[in-house]
Amino acid sequence: MNYSYKGTGDGDNPQTVKSSNGNFTPPVCWYTSMTPKQMKDEILRRYNQAGKDNAGTVYNFYNDQNNQMDEDHYHEGKDGSWWVLTWDETQLDNFNATCPYDQGYFWRPPADPPAGQITPEMLADAAYGHLKLPTKGVDLSPAPENQKVNLPTYVKFQRANAQVSVTAQLTEPNGQVIAATVTAVPNSLTVDAGTQYATPQKCEYGLGNAPSLDSANAGCNITYTRASAGTYPFTADMTWNVTWNPSTVPTTDGTPLAPGLSEFQQDVTVEEIQAVNR
Repeated sequence: MNYSYKGTGDGDNPQTVKSSNGNFTPPVCWYTSMTPKQMKDEILRRYNQAGKDNAGTVYNFYNDQNNQMDEDHYHEGKDGSWWVLTWDETQLDNFNATCPYDQGYFWRPPADPPAGQITPEMLADAAYGHLKLPTKGVDLSPAPENQKVNLPTYVKFQRANAQVSVTAQLTEPNGQVIAATVTAVPNSLTVDAGTQYATPQKCEYGLGNAPSLDSANAGCNITYTRASAGTYPFTADMTWNVTWNPSTVPTTDGTPLAPGLSEFQQDVTVEEIQAVNR
């Protein structure tokens, strides 16, 4: 399976998307179809590889499998397909990834495809799991190290028109190409002062189609009410609208998926305003 990254907007310090659906996990395995000849080639490939690896038990197993299946010529000339369990290779090092299917391969008639057959929807979920969103965050005024008590904190965001996309594309052994492209665009920004000594503690800004955000004229701006003995953890979390379409072309008018989240945190230091007498 081949994943390709397209588009702009990954920005500084990109992080894998966090879904608003906390239960989301990308698919780790599925079934792909093979013709009788392709299945025989696959069994012989595994047999020969086991021989190269000096894996005697595996070598003997695939030798027996080939002899048994060759008696029926791998169902050559019959209606149906072989189905082979296939893993997303990018998940192989993920020890928390589990495959819900336990049968390595089997023959099925055409009217009885298996559960777990690869579909564009499954590829869309796989691509979603590979989205990387920017976490550069926002620019603050006053600067993070120079916040002032009882003065509003203005927020600027210069990448409100950013777009990120990932295409998952798979060519089946029969030559069929299956693809899905997932596209994410920023939708809203939520900032949190990181302390109860702020009014309000949180503000949310809708981004819409604006190329940038400047909260100077917004109805909500955080104002710190107490100086910090050290620092406060100011956070800026972006919500992204995510859609998908069954092609290799990014578009924002596809089928909706769960919104994506990206998180950014920076320390701010709040000081009392110093009066100067002349």
